Amino acid sequence: MLQSLFSKITSDLLVEITQDELRIFSFSDDAKYIDEPLIAIEVADEKESIMAIGRASRNCIGPGIRIINPFSHNRSMISSFTYAEKILQFAFKSIQTNAFKASPRVVMHQIEKNEGGLTEIEERLLRELAIGAGAREVVVYQGNRIIPEHETFENIKARVNAT
Repeated sequence: MLQSLFSKITSDLLVEITQDELRIFSFSDDAKYIDEPLIAIEVADEKESIMAIGRASRNCIGPGIRIINPFSHNRSMISSFTYAEKILQFAFKSIQTNAFKASPRVVMHQIEKNEGGLTEIEERLLRELAIGAGAREVVVYQGNRIIPEHETFENIKARVNAT
């Protein structure tokens, strides 16, 4: 019963990152967020404003507007920590519709550019990105794609800690 009550005030999320798509799934229900990792920024009077996030960014056209994919760089997965964090913050809020939910526990899974494993710096980057976006606990996972309906945060955490 306590577990059931706890699941109503907290959530566990799986974040899959590629250059072309950001996918976030809830382990406890059917909630999901799937979108392009784009952010439209308008610069006016030396101040930046977010105009749109995701596919909607493609519709933002005008002077002083830049469309950025912070998950696209030729050498690493993250090209802009700040913009990547803003996109994750938006996605976390989108998937957590209950205003009273606690900060989520998050599994970060970088799908691309991980040949030979992630470096310590890349793992830290993913961890701090999730924490900055609002996660209270983060596990950085490397391996095959996770099927959220068949896994739990605790199982993944135990496997990662065992390696």
